[in-house]
Amino acid sequence: MQAPAAKHDVPGAEFWRPLPFAEHLGIRPIEITEAHAVVELRRRPELLNSWGAPHGGVIMTMLDVVMSMAVRGHYQANTVVITIDMSVGFMNASRSDVVRAEGRVLHAGESTAFCEGEARDESGLLLTKAIGTFKRIAERKP
Repeated sequence: MQAPAAKHDVPGAEFWRPLPFAEHLGIRPIEITEAHAVVELRRRPELLNSWGAPHGGVIMTMLDVVMSMAVRGHYQANTVVITIDMSVGFMNASRSDVVRAEGRVLHAGESTAFCEGEARDESGLLLTKAIGTFKRIAERKP
C-alpha cells in the first residue's frame, strides 16, 4: 500500500494518494470521511478560461479527484481507484477566489462505486454537477 500524503494535515489524509496532476493544479484535500470527500482550489491566472473563470477541464479534474477520494473514504482503504465513466453538467461560471468540490458515494459494491459530485464557489453557487462510476483496483504485489 502506498503511504498517505503526510504533508496534508486534514481529516482522512490517510486516504489521499499523491496525484501529481492534481497537485500541479493546486487541488488540495480538505476532508475525507466515510460519507464524503472535499477538495478546494484557489484561483490562479493559468487555470482560467477566456472569460476569467476556472477552465471546465480544471473543474472536471477536481470532480474526478474528489469522487475517487470519496470512494477511498467509503471503503476506508488507501487503494487505487480508476474512473470508469463520468458525466459532467456545467451550470454557472465562477469568479470567486476559491472553488470547493464535494464527492459522495451513492452506492458501492465489492469493487465498483457509483458517485456524485458538485463544485461550488465561495458564495455556495452551484457551478458543476457530476456523476461517475469508479473501480477499486487491488494493489500489485512487488
